[in-house]
This record gives sequence, structure tokens and C-alpha cells, in this order.
Amino acid sequence: MTSKRKGNWTVEEDKNLCSSWVMISEDGAVGVNQRDTRFWDRVAAQFRSNDRNTSRTIKSMANRMGTITKYCKCWNSAIQRAERNQPSGTNQMDVEHMAEQLYLSETGEKGWTFGHCWWILKRCQKFHTVILM
Repeated sequence: MTSKRKGNWTVEEDKNLCSSWVMISEDGAVGVNQRDTRFWDRVAAQFRSNDRNTSRTIKSMANRMGTITKYCKCWNSAIQRAERNQPSGTNQMDVEHMAEQLYLSETGEKGWTFGHCWWILKRCQKFHTVILM
């Protein structure tokens, strides 16, 4: 039996997925109460409009976005705690360093690898709603 797994996602695919997710999430013409299947159909269509040669399935996009969301939630939490506990005289780089240390200790990961996704998602209201749930 041959696996249909395509392989690791590239940074460009991650950015495309996050941008597509944000665009569909914030589509005021449709509203926020989209059915899950319709939502992912629309995300996939947007993703494919930016990458016509992709072989990614809707399921793989949803799974990847779940992974991205999981780690970005942890990063968001670490950033917020680092900002709340910011000692006097520290700058944004110090806060990010403290956040990275918190993130690494909590996730057991070797590094923060979703910064390219975070920059797209961090301003999205729906993403922050997901984080707070």
C-alpha cells in the first residue's frame, strides 16, 4: 500500500494556509457562523487560488492549521506572560527571549518554528477568540 502523504509543509505553504484561514475567517459577507465543512471548502479554495499546483487535501489543511494553532496558542500565552512579568529596563527583544524560554519549557520543543505563521495570525480577531476558549 502506497502512502498518499505529501511530506512536510513549506514555510510558503504555511503562510498561504494562514492567510487563507484569516481571509475566510474574517469574511464579513459570509459571517462568522460558517459550518465547518463549508468553512474548510472555502479555505481550501483560497489556498489553491494562491498555489494552483498543490496536492494538499482539505483534511491535511485542517490538520496543519490545528498544529499551527496549537503551537501559536502556546506562543501567545508565553508572550502575554513575559509581557506581564517584564522587569523594568527590558525591551521587546528581552520580552521575546523570555517568551521563548517559557515556550520551550512548556512545549518541550527545540525551538519556536511558527513565527512566520504568528505574524499573520496575531492580528486576527478570530484567532484570539480561539486562543481564549
